[in-house]
Amino acid sequence: MSTVFNGAFAPSIGGFLTVRGYARLIDIARCSYADEAYQRDLKPSHVEDIKKFFDDGEYLFFPEIILSVQLDVDYEKAGAPSADPFQLIRDGEPFKSNTNGLDIKPRKTRSTSDLARYEITVPDGQKLFKRIDGNHRLSAFEALKDVEFDRYVAPFCLVFFGSAKDARRNEKALFHNINSKAMPLTSEEVYKGIIDAPDDFSDSDLNDRFGPEYLQCRQLKDRLDFSYLANLKSVFGKNKGQDECARSVLIQSLQDVRGQIDPKTTLDTEAVFGAIKRINDTYGDKRLQASTAQGLFAAFLYFQLSTDRSRGTYEQFTNWVLRTHQYELRSINAADLIKIFSKIAQSRKRQVFVSMQFSEDTKPNFEAIKSAIDDLNVKHDLDIAIRPLRIDQFDTGFSYVINDEILRLIEDSGYLIADLTKGNPNVYHEIGYLMGLNQGQGLPHRNFLLVHNNSIGDAQKDIRFNLAGIKQLRESDTNGLREAVKRQVSIYFGLDEKAVEA
Repeated sequence: MSTVFNGAFAPSIGGFLTVRGYARLIDIARCSYADEAYQRDLKPSHVEDIKKFFDDGEYLFFPEIILSVQLDVDYEKAGAPSADPFQLIRDGEPFKSNTNGLDIKPRKTRSTSDLARYEITVPDGQKLFKRIDGNHRLSAFEALKDVEFDRYVAPFCLVFFGSAKDARRNEKALFHNINSKAMPLTSEEVYKGIIDAPDDFSDSDLNDRFGPEYLQCRQLKDRLDFSYLANLKSVFGKNKGQDECARSVLIQSLQDVRGQIDPKTTLDTEAVFGAIKRINDTYGDKRLQASTAQGLFAAFLYFQLSTDRSRGTYEQFTNWVLRTHQYELRSINAADLIKIFSKIAQSRKRQVFVSMQFSEDTKPNFEAIKSAIDDLNVKHDLDIAIRPLRIDQFDTGFSYVINDEILRLIEDSGYLIADLTKGNPNVYHEIGYLMGLNQGQGLPHRNFLLVHNNSIGDAQKDIRFNLAGIKQLRESDTNGLREAVKRQVSIYFGLDEKAVEA
């Protein structure tokens, strides 16, 4: 069954022949398609937003959808028109394509002063219209696949083009002009009209119709006093010469964080406010104060609110940002930044610091530890391998104070294996440092393993009274040490289900 469109005919200001009218969305979608040569790629998140816009129903308004159609003719075939298609339409005469069946007929008007009207018929199964503007809206409508929306009507403008070459050129030019010539509203201007209008949009309206971030923005905006949050002025556009962006930074950052933690949950407003105050302290560093990147602020907010904050992840993220100069980037995607650092943090958690006396007679112990870890990496085909690290083989590429570097590596590592063989005092110092870190962060002492090889050392002499109450793996030979370490490392990293259960 063919689809019929009706509308008023008139040349545009630029001379393009157009028909404007109203049609059901399902009919427009059925008869049109997007030309990938110039249309923007569909963003799934944008399509999902528009689908939600459809579903919510309130404030549902569709601007005009711009379409084009080529008046295609093959003058070598029967049924070709007697005159130029454009001239026929200008003169109020009918036109029918002898290549695709497009049928354009004039309709009677009530008076001579009325605009000419045309009836445009598209044969069944044909997609003859190209989408110049409105493709995302139509794609979201198609994705709904809900007959409830089939009755929805939208305005359209159909532009007539001639040859295929002219059509391509004109379509791309119109697409460019529509999307580039208008000065877009900034996010801040868009949000201001809604956030700052409680008489028009109640708190429940904001939460239910626009999202919890809009309500939280309203609740937080006036509480953010930048006389004491001075370090965040650049981020929120509060410095002289900057454009105000407090609402857009808040809403986008809250959306970024919620998307990373759980899109279905609502962040606690008081927790967010407290986190912002702590981030202000972090931005006391002059390098961060100059940053205007919303994505960087959102990443800091995420690590402040995440469950890993108590484990020092926030501090590690801060140090990484400063060390790698992330603050110099003007534009940062929060999700990407969080993902990159999380990978780095994960690799550090898979880093095993080996504390031991490094001498020729203890060399078999390290080889046993390394062999045990290598076996686990091969067995489980880990994308981020467990990596044993010993300070005498660690190369930073620059000179450093060895004690400082050891302590930093212990902090960055996910696990420590302390070989008590030979009773080296430095090993005791490093165990004590890690235990102090655990206690300061309220963590149990489960992130280290004490081992001893009785075939190389004497446990009675090597293990002193202050560690006597802590479980140690005392093995009688190197092979036993390797297997015991393999089992304990497997348990700690959750690699072997049987080992964990045991």
